[in-house]
Amino acid sequence: MRISTYQFQSTSLASINKQQNNLLDIQEKLTTGKRVNKPSDDPTAVSQIYSLSKTINTISQYEKNGQYAKSQLSYEETQVNSAVDVTHRARELTIQMMNETYSPANRQAAGIEVGQLIDHLANVMNSTNSEGELLFAGNNVNDAKAFVEDTGNSGSLQPGNKYFAYIGNVNAGAAYDEKANFGSRFVQIGFDSSNKLSPDNNGDPSRVRITDNGGAVFGISSATSLPAGVDPSLINVLVQLKDSLDQGLQPSAAIGTDLLNGIKDMSKQLAEIGGRQNRITTQYDAGQSFSISLKEHRSTLEDQDITAGIAQFTRDKTALEMAQKIFTRVQDLSLFKYLR
Repeated sequence: MRISTYQFQSTSLASINKQQNNLLDIQEKLTTGKRVNKPSDDPTAVSQIYSLSKTINTISQYEKNGQYAKSQLSYEETQVNSAVDVTHRARELTIQMMNETYSPANRQAAGIEVGQLIDHLANVMNSTNSEGELLFAGNNVNDAKAFVEDTGNSGSLQPGNKYFAYIGNVNAGAAYDEKANFGSRFVQIGFDSSNKLSPDNNGDPSRVRITDNGGAVFGISSATSLPAGVDPSLINVLVQLKDSLDQGLQPSAAIGTDLLNGIKDMSKQLAEIGGRQNRITTQYDAGQSFSISLKEHRSTLEDQDITAGIAQFTRDKTALEMAQKIFTRVQDLSLFKYLR
């Protein structure tokens, strides 16, 4: 079979191009540290790598959601603790002023302090986060307030004293129930196996509530010191206490009982907030473990073995040099060279 000079040269150039492409390919892999840099490198692995990366990014977003939720709950915990301190002081004054040794003037002086406690508690109940969103209005976070003065139910009080009304979302004044859905805001902190579109508090570990219904948090389960039609909330018990003291009267025993019940109800709320924070931590730890496993699997598909890559680079470089030398020899195999 006759082989022309052109065929020799074409074959040699093709070999050089092939070895150059192989060398450039392994150089790219060694530079990036990735075995798969484009779909053509490994079409099958690319699909798996994309799926793994998507899941890893989702876990990362859940972790960020959990951090945000934890900061919200930590602030809410601080505010509820502040309300507990206010209530303890109000109850101390109630018990103290029930003693007959105190004069009307003494009780009126105590009423001034109770008025300050009411102002402080009102600020707590209308707390907002750093974004200006209400903590205790359920999902009505952008309202001006969660609690407002209820002038309609304050006619029997002394001038200057007014009851408060909760104007957040539903279930105002309801007894605290950690499994009730108060229409509050939730964030997702983990994968949802049931794919629910409507989150609730019924043990769903994938979501956590970050706002609460103020009517439940500061409501009293069995308030007996308040007249009919008034929200059975802690702040209204303080208003009732102040009204009695302003008149120089002894506070009723029912006020002391209601304040104690308010402390117990808020203690339940604090325990539930702690439970939500623990759920976030548990989900975070689980997400970290899962993410590590996924990254290890992705690494086996995507990353370049450096030792094997260097060996391949050496082989490809040697093969390129050989192809170039062969091409040089092929160029000399010309009839014209012998005719000169």
